[in-house]
Amino acid sequence: MPVVALASAVALASCTGSEAAPAPKRERVTAKATYLPLGRARLTFVSRHPPSLRWGGRPVYWYASLRPRGRLRRVDRGRTREPEPGVTRLRATIRLPAPGPFRFAACFSAPQQNRLGLGKSHGPCGPHHLRGPASSPYVRSGSAPIGYPRPASVRAAARYLKRRGGYTAFAAIDSQARIGGAHLHRTFVSASVVKAMLLVAYLRMLAAEHRDVDAADRSILVPMIEVSDNDAAAAAWHRVGEARLEALARRVGMTDFSAGGYWSNAQISAADQARFFFAMERTIPHRLRPFARRLLSHIVDYESWGIPAVARPRGWRVYFKGGWRSTERGQLVHQAARLQRPHKRVAIAVLTDGDPSMAYGIETIEGVTERLLRRPSPTVLPRNGAAQRLEKLEKGG
Repeated sequence: MPVVALASAVALASCTGSEAAPAPKRERVTAKATYLPLGRARLTFVSRHPPSLRWGGRPVYWYASLRPRGRLRRVDRGRTREPEPGVTRLRATIRLPAPGPFRFAACFSAPQQNRLGLGKSHGPCGPHHLRGPASSPYVRSGSAPIGYPRPASVRAAARYLKRRGGYTAFAAIDSQARIGGAHLHRTFVSASVVKAMLLVAYLRMLAAEHRDVDAADRSILVPMIEVSDNDAAAAAWHRVGEARLEALARRVGMTDFSAGGYWSNAQISAADQARFFFAMERTIPHRLRPFARRLLSHIVDYESWGIPAVARPRGWRVYFKGGWRSTERGQLVHQAARLQRPHKRVAIAVLTDGDPSMAYGIETIEGVTERLLRRPSPTVLPRNGAAQRLEKLEKGG
């Protein structure tokens, strides 16, 4: 529900009923913060004042602080709107990188404001920080919603990971698009996790060439994703090329990714993989999204350990890709996923290297996921004996 704050420079007032309200003799200000997905808030001020005062089209400066008593810093600029005489509306959308209380303010120069005895309610604005009084009706407070997974769950997952052996990292992007985790930018060799990026880059290539997925394309993409076939990945790499993969990484805001000259050498971080899976839907051409969704949600059972094994029983639809191989540290086991429910979307990436065994790495991934999804006791091994079967696979997954 949106948080609504009402204030006035001289009196608190509101208009109700079906009859037209009389024109105000002084300014009345209402303020509203509407919380949007992806960690944003739409801020609105509405000023009602004598119709003779024309306040539309004025520069307006927006300020915010993530602390209840913190200094208000400038975050945006816009212009006032006058939908009708005597009504001036100010609106902006800002990002809220953390949940909890915050303050916001707007400031604009109102011609003839002194006729209303407003004093400094409309300024001075200040180029970097609000210089006007905190008592202004254009200074309000709100509380940004907590996303899912909750911060306490992310901290619990980080404590669990700290107790695990090996070289590890995880990232979780919550339903408000805020990222948390441990060792977010630690880099790892990708193994097969990068095949999800190859899939999306391939589909974007087809769309650019005005082509649909034909039988030859399916013979590459289906085994590459559903059974993590390395020969299919090599074929996709030779068609897509390093430049397209790097361009996709830039598009979704990756900061640590490197293609490394060949798909199996790509360098990834937990933060980047979580960002990719969170934003993946909008990067796939619309008509090809059903094809991509089906592949990433129908990976064979013996590879559906880790995040999907924990999340699916809780009602999540999971789109994911895992990777595993031997390294100089020991056993590498990765997984990244996008989890969806109606009106809710999260992304999780858990990267491990130096594991003593495949089963140990899978246990780490499931333990992190259990805590993120608020399940008290982690599952030790994947369902249906998947760990034992995976141990027998070639170490190139």
